[in-house]
Amino acid sequence: MKTTHTVGIIGAGVSGLVTAKTMREHGFSVVVFEREAELGGVWASTRRYPNVTTQNPRDTYTFSDFPMPKHYPEWPTGEQVQQYLTNYARQFGVLPGIRFSTSVERAEPIQGGAGGWVIHTRKQGQSEETNVDFLVVCNGVFNEPNMPQVPGRELFAGTVLHSTEYRQHHLDAAKHQRVAVVGFAKSAHDILSQVSNVSEKPVCIYREAKWKMPRIFWGLNFKHLLMHRFGESLFPYRSLFGIHKFLHGPLGKPVTNLLVKTIGNLVSAQLKLKQSDLLPEKPFDSIANCAIGLTSDNFYERAASGEIQLEKGQIARFVPDGVVLNTGKHLAVDQVVFATGFRQTVLFFDEVITSRIRNQKGWFQLYRNVLPPDVPNLSFVGYNPSLFTPFTSELAAHYSAQYFKGQLNLPDAPAMKLEIALHHEWLAQRAPYNNASGTCIIPFSFHHADELMRDMGLNTRRTRNPIKEFMAPFDPSIYKGLTAELKALNPAKKNVIANIQLVEA
Repeated sequence: MKTTHTVGIIGAGVSGLVTAKTMREHGFSVVVFEREAELGGVWASTRRYPNVTTQNPRDTYTFSDFPMPKHYPEWPTGEQVQQYLTNYARQFGVLPGIRFSTSVERAEPIQGGAGGWVIHTRKQGQSEETNVDFLVVCNGVFNEPNMPQVPGRELFAGTVLHSTEYRQHHLDAAKHQRVAVVGFAKSAHDILSQVSNVSEKPVCIYREAKWKMPRIFWGLNFKHLLMHRFGESLFPYRSLFGIHKFLHGPLGKPVTNLLVKTIGNLVSAQLKLKQSDLLPEKPFDSIANCAIGLTSDNFYERAASGEIQLEKGQIARFVPDGVVLNTGKHLAVDQVVFATGFRQTVLFFDEVITSRIRNQKGWFQLYRNVLPPDVPNLSFVGYNPSLFTPFTSELAAHYSAQYFKGQLNLPDAPAMKLEIALHHEWLAQRAPYNNASGTCIIPFSFHHADELMRDMGLNTRRTRNPIKEFMAPFDPSIYKGLTAELKALNPAKKNVIANIQLVEA
């Protein structure tokens, strides 16, 4: 008789690795399918551009029980993050369960019997099927590069690529080329900063200037300004309670608004946004628009001095020697890099399953960004990217394990769908054009974490010093030991797996 249930995990990036480790702690066996030949997801050598670093300070971009080495810099490099993840997988016995260079072509619910999933994979041209009891999708919201289809591409004599394809040899070639980078996210600024070290006047093509936070804000590390509960509370969540209700009520709102406006003015002065004509049209509180980006070395300084050429608009078409913008301006360039983000895809599901997971707009229908109400035995981890994604993925992994064990107290499917609809309605008003297909969390990382904790019956207050918890930068280590806490809540049901159901197509 089978006593151990198997969890299939798609992806061996941050979310896949912490899910594998967490599921093993909860008594499951795991198999991880990774299409690359190495682990790391966006941090793998096959995905990262030269000299990429984290946006997070070192001590906030970690799992609860595995801190980054103290000799790492404050903003670790992509190579260091991948090494950290490799050490994590080795430390917790995850590596043997990873099937590298294995792409998932289809994931289908088993028809009949006890349910579960059959995973159709391909490795080196060979097909294979694997049966699992539960499935966790960890391919992430930074999975498929978003490459705009621009007319005339076949006419252009130069190089066109996505930021995830940018490598050292492209940077070396830029010494003798004119480079244009499309986008205004961190990857665009990072690449432009590096190209401006070796090439004369690279071009930044952008639709809209957006607010960025300096890593060091007038001598203060960014983590001391916004990466704590007080910093998050400066922006109104969809439901207000306690101190948040005061801060956005009649008495507190004027002070909160003044504080946010003052921070914006100081950011503008530090980055010389007026001099470069990169002062955003929207007020500073729009920085809480599903992303809080940090500045890249030298970008704003060189934009202000004219060393980086700024062109507001979009590429309308390629021509043999460059591009033509929708403003009519012609740019002679040799290399075009699209730093245009990602598309969220789950191509391994058929139309029936996909229709239960995504609505007509393409927004994911996930309760707490984890569970699809209409598809049992399935969860998503990493579809809740936050200001401290390794930890929120860790929480989502625990949430999934409790669900698979039948130990998660959930509302019924209609109530979950109503909650999803209400959240998406609020999200559409707050971030209509930057919602990551409905998976947006930022900047409300603490609110999201608290919701998952409360659903699991765990205490959201983690220390005896509530003032420090409210004001100090996020510390993942205060959440160490959640598996033991969860098992203590259900001592008589440690081995109960009560959620396997038949999915009817």
